[in-house]
Amino acid sequence: NKTIDKRAAENLNIIRKWCISILKMIEIFRPKLSMKKKRFVISMNPAEFLEQVLAF
Repeated sequence: NKTIDKRAAENLNIIRKWCISILKMIEIFRPKLSMKKKRFVISMNPAEFLEQVLAF
């Protein structure tokens, strides 16, 4: 993802870090699930996990 505007790049970085911190807090199936696997599981069925993710 390339952004030309410097302000847009800063905004995307803030959103990315915020999302990563939320993913660290939630437990999907088991406690030791990696970040990559958490993102994959959520991407397969986002409606199922939307309430759990937004509860934080």
